[in-house]
Amino acid sequence: MEWLKYHPPTRENSSQIKANLKATFFYRRSKLVKEAPSITNQLAEMPRFRDSPDLINFEFDMLNPGCGSKMLVKWNPYFRPKLTQLSEEAARFNDLDVFKFLLKKLPTVTAKGFKSKGYDVFSFIMQRRQTGTDVEAFAKTKDVIYAQPFILALGDENGNPTEYFIIVDNTSIPGGTNAVEAFDRLYKVHYVFNVHFAKPVLTFFNFFDGLVYGVSKNIRPTVRELYSQMMQEPQQKEA
Repeated sequence: MEWLKYHPPTRENSSQIKANLKATFFYRRSKLVKEAPSITNQLAEMPRFRDSPDLINFEFDMLNPGCGSKMLVKWNPYFRPKLTQLSEEAARFNDLDVFKFLLKKLPTVTAKGFKSKGYDVFSFIMQRRQTGTDVEAFAKTKDVIYAQPFILALGDENGNPTEYFIIVDNTSIPGGTNAVEAFDRLYKVHYVFNVHFAKPVLTFFNFFDGLVYGVSKNIRPTVRELYSQMMQEPQQKEA
């Protein structure tokens, strides 16, 4: 544990870092479940998850063998087209639009104070700001209702994201190079740091739990119903 804490990743020690993560896996997970430290405290003890965020994938794979690559492998060739066939606006959809469409197709749970303050449900998954935003300042001053991890996407005035970060507690982790990579990392962060999904989007994440990553067999009825719709052949429009 001490070695991992004080050895930043280099080309020479990357394999040693992974070997030490494997060797300490069961001890670290047991301690995490027992003590339930904040993500901030976890990153202080294990800063490698911040400066080498690909290790989040590595840790997730140890937690859920065989599940780690499923989002990146299945999303574009399978789940995205199955979802977009349910919308008449699919031709204009990018990945963010598909995530938003999926959220609209599933029920949301109202968090305390959610309606009264006019929050957008998608903000529990992703928020967007202009390029140049001070990410750490944003993380430290975010609304307290956003206690669970979410994506911060930075982009130009036209709303095209070019940078992604995962906001965790009052700090951030690099989020990847595109929306799908960022969502994949967001999903895995919850498991790696042992935190719950935000209440308003529980059913949304259950879709990924049960259908995409396959880490849970507890699939909600509304998710099963949506999946059944996705499996139906699209009807041909009359000429």
